[in-house]
Amino acid sequence: MLSWTIAAVVQLASSALASTEARKLFADLLSQIAQGFPAEAVATRERVALAVLALLLGGGPLLALLELGCVVALNRGKRWARIVLVLLAGVAAVHAVIAVGGLRSTFLVGLVVASGIAVLAVVVSFSPAARVWFGGGEKR
Repeated sequence: MLSWTIAAVVQLASSALASTEARKLFADLLSQIAQGFPAEAVATRERVALAVLALLLGGGPLLALLELGCVVALNRGKRWARIVLVLLAGVAAVHAVIAVGGLRSTFLVGLVVASGIAVLAVVVSFSPAARVWFGGGEKR
């Protein structure tokens, strides 16, 4: 459970630090969009860049908060929390790949680190020691 908490905190910190470079990231995205779609109006390109930036920078904290909520449930022995955390780890990994591939910020490397920790946490949460915590068929 500690590894899930660490993953969520790293993801939250990485997203917060990357948002400090929002203007630079917006300019980078805008230039990438302008190269790919030169015929589009400037206002359209700006709206697309803003939407992509909001999705990529806003998704990290949202995922981290969902992970922390599930960690609390996992700590109380709720079986469903493990499954939700597996799904969130997958979404976080995809989010990290897209964010690092689309945005140029050294702070976003933390998303990749957080995803690695989350994958490790998935493995640990299904280990034999964890099965004892959730085992016995009794509802906690």
